[in-house]
Amino acid sequence: MRLKTLLVGIALISCTLPAAHAEGIKPNVDRNTIESASRESGYVSLLSRFKSGETLPIQDMATVYYGSALAPGFNPDKRYDDVMTSYDSGNIAKAHELAAAALESDPTNLTLLFKAYASAAASTDPAVNTKASVYQSRLLQICDLILASGLGVTDSSPYIVVRPADMDEFLVKYIQPAQIVGKSKIGKLEAAKVVIDGVPDEVILYFNQFK
Repeated sequence: MRLKTLLVGIALISCTLPAAHAEGIKPNVDRNTIESASRESGYVSLLSRFKSGETLPIQDMATVYYGSALAPGFNPDKRYDDVMTSYDSGNIAKAHELAAAALESDPTNLTLLFKAYASAAASTDPAVNTKASVYQSRLLQICDLILASGLGVTDSSPYIVVRPADMDEFLVKYIQPAQIVGKSKIGKLEAAKVVIDGVPDEVILYFNQFK
């Protein structure tokens, strides 16, 4: 990771970028490519390495993240209200326990990863606290991948996510705009109009869901 300035259309957005994206490497998120790679015997190994917090090459990360949407039983709209309730009530230990358990079957879910990271980082239990860096590595790799998946500021090159909630997590906690003016549906795409510090005009960011 290193700090770069990414030119997105007319907007200068300061983001922490992976070396691959900074060098202009765009992951191949074609469904046939991802489907083929996720069916190979090495997919289980890739997923295990990702879950351990290992940094993967960007195309391997694309296989892990977008391949998760092709897994049997994948539900892009699945909610984890028990995790949210425990976290919001201040029961950090319970929130981590529930998030960690849910991540076993839903390992690329950004909502779970952000909650697991936050609860582990706040934990007074050393065994739990040490897991924060692993969650952080996982969520940043997914966010870096989404950032690299498209330009984001044109409807012909949207950011690609596997679940609607990932768009919200990526937008609010990774892009971190000064303000989200509004969201709307434009054809098959989701669009978010945002205000970004240092950018004089409002910016529209486009998202598409990988299916």
